[in-house]
Amino acid sequence: MEHPVAEPAPTKDNSLSTRDGGLTRFKSFARKNMYLGAVWGVGSPLGLLAVRYYADHWPTVNVWLRIELQDHGAYYIYVGVGTVAAMGLWGLWSGRNLDKQRTRTQALERAALRLRDMADTDGLTGVHVRRHLLEKLDEELRRAERYKYPIASLFVDVDNFKAFNEVHGHMVGDEVLKRIAQVTRASVRETDIVGRYGGDEFLVMLPHANAREAFLAAERIRKGVEKLSVTSAAGSSVPITVSVGMIAAVPHEADVLRFLEIADQALHRSKGLGKNCTILCDVPETTPGAPSLKEKKS
Repeated sequence: MEHPVAEPAPTKDNSLSTRDGGLTRFKSFARKNMYLGAVWGVGSPLGLLAVRYYADHWPTVNVWLRIELQDHGAYYIYVGVGTVAAMGLWGLWSGRNLDKQRTRTQALERAALRLRDMADTDGLTGVHVRRHLLEKLDEELRRAERYKYPIASLFVDVDNFKAFNEVHGHMVGDEVLKRIAQVTRASVRETDIVGRYGGDEFLVMLPHANAREAFLAAERIRKGVEKLSVTSAAGSSVPITVSVGMIAAVPHEADVLRFLEIADQALHRSKGLGKNCTILCDVPETTPGAPSLKEKKS
């Protein structure tokens, strides 16, 4: 008959335990500093007592000090030099440990930044991913609503990209997306935010850009892509075009979905008008309700 074996009771984590030679009590910096503070605190009344004793018996103390230094001066010098050396070595050792810890912390921070950049960046095109775009757009819309400045968003969609991939292959299609991302980033300001919204669709945010400035940026993108030359697997040059839908307004409410919906409607109009064109849906600044659309085509 088997007898059950009693499991040992869990031990409490006690920093005052005597394991490891009684040194575990100092693993907590808070407890260590408490002990050091208490020791230094003891010095305050003792120092005051020594000062008062010297004030009352200074002739006797001076005689004693002179005799003590004459008889044991070398000892005090030895102890003083040894103490200075010991404290200096301790400071060197602790400083090196802190330097190592700081170096490790900085390396971890750099690694965390790299991971965050990788999570926020599309691996193919090198621009921001959709999640990061929506977060930034929400921030920019709230700021623009608060401080009453214009903001614009561009939807850039590759024309006939599905058919393009079927004819020329995904390798050439990936190269097209890379080149379009490069043209888009080169066509806007450094402060503007470019990202890949979907498979063949890019989103550009232009804070502090009015309708005219945003329209000119969209046209730079469209014309820049039109000038691209991509070679197919057969060696022939393949034309590439994009359609652009955009919105530019001073937002009356920080509604990301509504803002993008208007730009998407403009993109669909651009596609319906034969593609390779830009449609601007300008929202009147004085209308706080649902915006009406005013088209501007190029």
